[in-house]
Amino acid sequence: MRSAYLVLAILGIVVLLPMAGLLNLSQLPGFEPQDLQFWHSAYIRRVVVFSFWQALLSSLLSVIPAVLVARAFAHTGDFPFRSLLLRLFGIPLVVPSVVAVLGIVSVYGSGGWIPLGRSLYGINGILLAHVFFNLPLAVRLLLPVWQGIPRHHWQLGEQLGFSKWHRWRYLEWPALREGLPGVLLLVFMLCLTSFAVVLTLGGGPKSTTLEVAIYQSLRYDFDPAQAVILALLQLSLCVLVAVAMFRFQKLPEVEISISSQAIESQNYRSLLNWAVIVFAGIFVGLPLASLLIDGLLGPLGRVVSNINIWRAAGNTLMLGLAAALLSNIAGWFLLRGSSELANQGHLKQAKLIELCGSVIYVVPPLVIGTGIFVLFSDYVDIFEWVYPVVILVNAMMGLPFVIRTLGPSMRQNRMRYEYLCHSLALDGWNRFRIIDWPLLRRPLGLSAALVAALAMGDLGVIALFGTPKTATMPLVIYQQLGAYLIPQATVTALLLLGLCLMVFWALERCIGGNQNA
Repeated sequence: MRSAYLVLAILGIVVLLPMAGLLNLSQLPGFEPQDLQFWHSAYIRRVVVFSFWQALLSSLLSVIPAVLVARAFAHTGDFPFRSLLLRLFGIPLVVPSVVAVLGIVSVYGSGGWIPLGRSLYGINGILLAHVFFNLPLAVRLLLPVWQGIPRHHWQLGEQLGFSKWHRWRYLEWPALREGLPGVLLLVFMLCLTSFAVVLTLGGGPKSTTLEVAIYQSLRYDFDPAQAVILALLQLSLCVLVAVAMFRFQKLPEVEISISSQAIESQNYRSLLNWAVIVFAGIFVGLPLASLLIDGLLGPLGRVVSNINIWRAAGNTLMLGLAAALLSNIAGWFLLRGSSELANQGHLKQAKLIELCGSVIYVVPPLVIGTGIFVLFSDYVDIFEWVYPVVILVNAMMGLPFVIRTLGPSMRQNRMRYEYLCHSLALDGWNRFRIIDWPLLRRPLGLSAALVAALAMGDLGVIALFGTPKTATMPLVIYQQLGAYLIPQATVTALLLLGLCLMVFWALERCIGGNQNA
């Protein structure tokens, strides 16, 4: 328990110190009291409205089709390559945002397969990219809804002669209605805090969100006062969405992986279901296929021979592995304390510990980065501390994934073997080696792989603090895009995707062992 409280104390310091820096407005250069009347600023009003509007549109365009796709998967168990398509729907979870952006540009850009020209940049491109990321996530979160409907309910519906409408109204919708608000609010939160997508596809001031405006205020305008006000607005919006999310619905338990077991349901043949699955598979697969083709046909030799690319790859790998290690150690201690409390019957305290570990849902990484910049920039050269800052923030970003992936297995393990360990006097290292490691290595490997891939693809904090010497591959790709070096950026994105997938596979296999399906 002490280790769990120690982790919570460190998390509190990491979050509260930057918050203190944000709230100390009077010490900021150029701050005037009238700056607090942000509603008089047309720029800030436009940024807030656009942030909310694009997040709402992105959420609806992701979740509503996801309901149709999840339902189609649930009702067509005999669909060819069904398992392969479900694996494809898991890939966007580990694909870096900037890589997916390059894939979308490759398909929908001026010279792409479905050219949209200049109209790609702005709200159209942002919506396309957000749907690419969040539709597969929503599908994987909604699939268990149909799996949870008891088989005898379907059989009773058959006996009563239910039509498709009746099955939807009396069997599927009541189950779906429980989980849908939570999924919708989660996707809304992800779109509200989206950074890399808006930064690369925004196309100008008219399509700027709060996250991008914070970055521009610090890196280009060097206006800390405006950055702090924007960060506080972003924090307020995220808190409101998080409160609504926890108020309305707890998300269903689902293994976030690149594989998925088939959903057991009735096999209602329908041409419409097949069409929905094919269209969704094409939508998700096209950017990945286009990126692969354009990357292999691009200036591969020129990019591979560039020493800066290899330096950025080394930085990317180091930051990703360090963040995964730190996040999994912190998550292990938190979950061990939580499972111990749950085993003792203190369910509320156990849930509170896990909720505190997921604080990054409420406090976006760029807000923390802004607070760190404001708090320490007068005392140290913050750009010299880029590695610790990026590792720490990315480790915090990975904690919710560790809690969600490792938590159910650790609680189950504690319930089953707690009394056995007490009777055999197994504790500490011996318990970990004999009991915990063999049973928990698979979810531990998955959580480490997820956090590493997410940290390697992150553009948020490194864009704020990165320098040419400390640049990672996502930052290099963004710089190449800014210099209109699209072919080089595509090749670099393909290399980053390969590196992320290789690290994901290596960590999941080396830590998880041969138990992986």
